[in-house]
Amino acid sequence: MQLKFDLKGQLGQFNLEAKCDLEMRGITGLFGPSGAGKTSLLRAIAGLNRELEGTIELDGVVLQDSAKGLFVPPEQRRIGMVFQDSRLFPHLTVRGNLDLARRQAKDKFIPLQKVIDGCDIRPLMEKPAPSLSAGQRQRVAIARALMAAPKILLLDEPLAALDFASRQHLMGFLNDTATPFPMVYISHSVSETLNLCDPLILMGHGKIDAIGPTSDVGDHLPKRRGHAEVSHYNADTGELTLKLAEHGPELRPGQVVGLVSEPRWLKSKTQS
Repeated sequence: MQLKFDLKGQLGQFNLEAKCDLEMRGITGLFGPSGAGKTSLLRAIAGLNRELEGTIELDGVVLQDSAKGLFVPPEQRRIGMVFQDSRLFPHLTVRGNLDLARRQAKDKFIPLQKVIDGCDIRPLMEKPAPSLSAGQRQRVAIARALMAAPKILLLDEPLAALDFASRQHLMGFLNDTATPFPMVYISHSVSETLNLCDPLILMGHGKIDAIGPTSDVGDHLPKRRGHAEVSHYNADTGELTLKLAEHGPELRPGQVVGLVSEPRWLKSKTQS
């Protein structure tokens, strides 16, 4: 599936100019510092941001062409998006949220039980959405997006609210479970990005700096060097807080994520 876009626009004090022609497969990483324009770009692709001018084309279908006055509304694009906040329907149970999403799916859907187990939400199915914790809501939001079987799925830091064990479980599910539709995945975790994503898009200051296989582009990701020591360990959750060098900054648990399986980009490299 081909994703093409050529977008530009002023967003407050921020100027975004991004152009891409990419064959979508597996999980494409979108990496860059806070404020680089990653979320604004995904919102534009999903049809949730009309402030950017230009063109968007997915699988040969033009979704936006500002010069021609063409703009396909988000509900007609069949593009799923998981936000940093879950945005579940509060009047429905977890099962109700998933059932509603399943009715929107037209083809290539993932079996319900596979999604329930993959997102580890079986004990939550009959609970009302407002009763869930932040991490539980995020797991359900991911499950709901999968059940809708979109053409592509856009994920904006989908694991940020999860505890260590849930993060590891979902990383394994997304990495090892072949889904029938490609994804674009935003994360501020280098190891998470390297583990899940191939190819990779690097953004900085509203522009795309590099696009390509993770085995190549991944060399440009920020790297921390030096010795580290454990400054805190939670035996119940398995979370570590590491301190770099003698007076270095601490890395919080969410910033240090071990590889749950062989990275996707390494698999593709070794199989070629």
